Amino acid sequence: MKLYKLQYTAGIFVFTVAWHAITGWALAAGDNIVLKCKTFNYEISPAGKNIAFTDSSQNKNYLRVVEGDKAYCASVTKGTKTFVPTSVAFDNNVLSLKFEEADVTASVKVINKKTRLILEVVDVTGSPDSFTFVNIPLTLDAIPTEPFAACSLSLNLHTHVYELPALHRELWASCYQRFGFKNARAAVIGVPQKQILPVIRDVMKKAVPDVPFCDQGGAWALGAKEGYGSYLMNFGSLTEETVDQWIKHCNDFGFNQIDNHGSGNFFLFGSFELDKKKFPEGWQTYKKIVDKLHKAGISSIFHTYTCYISQNSKYVTPVPHPDLDILTRFTLDAPLDEKATEIVVKESTKDVSTKTGYMETSNRTIRMGDEIIQFTDVTLEAPYKFTGCKRGFHGTKIASHQAGVKVGILKTFWSGMYIPEPHSPLFDEIARRTAEIVDECGFDGVYLDAIEGLQYMWGKENYWYYGDKFVFEIMKNLKKPVGLEYAGMIHHWWHFRSRYQAWDMVTRGYKRFMDVRIASMKAGEEYQHGSWGGYWPEIEKYGPMKDCGLYLPLQFGWWGFRAWQSPKQDAMFLDDIEYVCCKMIGNNAGLSMTGVTDEKTQEAHPVYRDFIKMIRQYEELRHKNYFSEEVCAQLRVPGSEFTLFKADNGKWNFKPVFYKPHKVVGLDHSSAQWQLDNEFATQPVKLRLETLMSSAAYDNPQQTDVLDPATVGQFKKVRTAPGVDCELKKSDAKVPVTSEAAVELVASSTGESVQKASWGYLTKVCEPALNLGNRTALGVWIKGDGNGELVDLKLYSGGAGMALHQSSHYVKIDFTGWKYFTFIEPESTRITDYKWPVLAKYYVYDNHIGVVNYAGVTEFQIWVNNLPANKKVSCLIGPVKAIPMAPVKIENPEVAINGQKITFPVTMETGMFLELKSGQDCKLYSPAGKVTQEVVPNGNVPVLKSGENELTFSAYTADKVSTRMQVTVSAEGKPL
Repeated sequence: MKLYKLQYTAGIFVFTVAWHAITGWALAAGDNIVLKCKTFNYEISPAGKNIAFTDSSQNKNYLRVVEGDKAYCASVTKGTKTFVPTSVAFDNNVLSLKFEEADVTASVKVINKKTRLILEVVDVTGSPDSFTFVNIPLTLDAIPTEPFAACSLSLNLHTHVYELPALHRELWASCYQRFGFKNARAAVIGVPQKQILPVIRDVMKKAVPDVPFCDQGGAWALGAKEGYGSYLMNFGSLTEETVDQWIKHCNDFGFNQIDNHGSGNFFLFGSFELDKKKFPEGWQTYKKIVDKLHKAGISSIFHTYTCYISQNSKYVTPVPHPDLDILTRFTLDAPLDEKATEIVVKESTKDVSTKTGYMETSNRTIRMGDEIIQFTDVTLEAPYKFTGCKRGFHGTKIASHQAGVKVGILKTFWSGMYIPEPHSPLFDEIARRTAEIVDECGFDGVYLDAIEGLQYMWGKENYWYYGDKFVFEIMKNLKKPVGLEYAGMIHHWWHFRSRYQAWDMVTRGYKRFMDVRIASMKAGEEYQHGSWGGYWPEIEKYGPMKDCGLYLPLQFGWWGFRAWQSPKQDAMFLDDIEYVCCKMIGNNAGLSMTGVTDEKTQEAHPVYRDFIKMIRQYEELRHKNYFSEEVCAQLRVPGSEFTLFKADNGKWNFKPVFYKPHKVVGLDHSSAQWQLDNEFATQPVKLRLETLMSSAAYDNPQQTDVLDPATVGQFKKVRTAPGVDCELKKSDAKVPVTSEAAVELVASSTGESVQKASWGYLTKVCEPALNLGNRTALGVWIKGDGNGELVDLKLYSGGAGMALHQSSHYVKIDFTGWKYFTFIEPESTRITDYKWPVLAKYYVYDNHIGVVNYAGVTEFQIWVNNLPANKKVSCLIGPVKAIPMAPVKIENPEVAINGQKITFPVTMETGMFLELKSGQDCKLYSPAGKVTQEVVPNGNVPVLKSGENELTFSAYTADKVSTRMQVTVSAEGKPL
């Protein structure tokens, strides 16, 4: 078979044949088409099938063999059907594609630019809904250590590319009838890894003005200093009077940036009106503040909610702007006077939602003319009405309205903020005004928060387009480019993004949370912050990488210090801060804090002073690039811990260290004795003792059933991993201690899913929702079969996206017989030891941040995982009871290591902690982190020998509740 090649010579295409040259562009039937650049060859068959995508320098084919429509170079859709080409021809620089089954034809111009091909849609006939004109699945893993890199880049607004630059696993580009086919354009790049950023820079310079230019993000980001900064967040307290205090706060942390987050007492979103009392000259006042920060070496970020509009904005009150977007339209069926509280409309209102909340698309407001009206409810049958109406809402003018007037439910999000119609002048005006304020004040960057909410405004399928439209409008109107940040991420935004990427403030499992977020950023799959599932093998793969696959600086915000407040969140300790700081050094990543920690806060929580001092020291060393890559590589390893010290020669260095927590759940419980492996040399032990919350007895009169065995029939299997089955069944068994009925949980796996990803779940909907009140602990008797399966008893209270509220409680069935379990602290760290379905009511992000709403539990779920292959597992579960928590009080806690005891002559209550660093450095702290006692222990500090150690914990208590303690053992290794 002859093989025709398209190669680049002096700016024109020339076809060559394997045996002899030909003239013209006609290809004989049956011959493959090879589009040949200097750096890669792309071969397709005359039927449109992908044949090869070959790195020219290594002659290695990176095409991934797939089935179905993904095996073809292009496809079109009509309705729900996808059609592949029936023939492809190439002539005069144009690919001609026929989709006979869809009665569609398309032509695509191909331009060779040495290191890439530019594909541009010339024409599409037959009215398909979409046309995918680039489709090349690859075997590449899209990580910076690979020798070859490939990327598809969208070169204008209406061309959709899904994957994020700079490294792609699949080259893909599509266009849509609703936005237009003609001139959709994409670059297909394939080059040695070291060339990928220079080539992207060249492509994007030439893409102007279709894609605005920015040299502060994307392919330029690693060389732009703003991406490496650390910042404090200002929610309106930074004024001309307080600017010197803020400069001091930044210096205390070693930070060099301030993020200025809009709010009600700062500036309004959308219209950007400033609080006149604080800023009498408007944004000119703020320019003075920014100028003073710049003189102090501190840059300033403008943080807004994209195109969302505050309820008290001038665009809402007193006269609503005509371009506010409408969710649903109705027609007034009868005249409405100024006193009416019911609105009768012609169209059905039965599908109107009356729910309001953080991620609901309506706050129950409707608009007629210049009046906004809030309604309470709707009727489900004719006559269709909005009832319980509050007239003149948001200070708009109450008016009478004639029959036939249009009634529109206003579209809102993020707890009731409004939004402009996306094709309106107001949409563009907000973007332009954003750019004007940045220019006027001299801001150094923009954070477009809440931008991910646009997918709920105009459809997930249009999220990329309208998100791009707004961002493009900002960038086109800036006099000087600045880097952007966002809460979400789509393809085009990468070109403007200065760093990647802040997540919301965590409340527990701090160290594992850092590992999850770092790996997620390096995997290059984070389209919305926190959406990556996380699983330890994947964390171990991506976490140690030096570079992010997106080639952006990393940002480790947003953090806030936390003392003990309740068992539903973890107290933060200095080793948690040091873990974050070590990852900052290892990854040269900035940090951000959700506010200042002023002197009053530090007085209330003195341990915070140590946190701030540590962060500053690490920041100083990071900005000096003090440590070698060899040291940084060790700091990047997930789970590996280190402590910073200054050697006798005055130089800074690290020692490896471990902090191994162990939970004791009763003085007479088997957990009061445990083994610990010390991988370092023999040394005096370091300890932290934390007094945890306990619970009332299982039969406490205030208890209530969460799982009543009589309701077993209400549990439904929702979803499982491939090859997994699970069922909750009635059982004749009784709990021996209580004589109560039990249920049987049965599960199996064929082995199609790996053991730690063999999940499944059942759920019971609680109607009405359970109000557990102060009964926030769970108690249950379980009979195990010893097969090692994992059972998760999960309370769930609904929500969407980051607003999910859930609390997981794990039991590993590695025992036989009956055992009693009390659950108080929600799971966090152990969650990513296993693989779970992302965002399918198992949101890893939320398990580190949120907690179930105990006053409104809407589901009780039972999950399984870790199922052995080809084996049926079974356990018996007694009634799961919600019981009140109970504080713990102990005296004279004692730890023994290999028989050597040390006793602490103290009284400890829930929330308090004790730290032993040496025989001369032992302190007792209040829950707030204040030293309440300098402790002189009884006995010598026990020695932790290298290898296995036997530990026991004991104490005196007069309480009837079970003593629950967390004992953390620490030791150090040799300096790096």
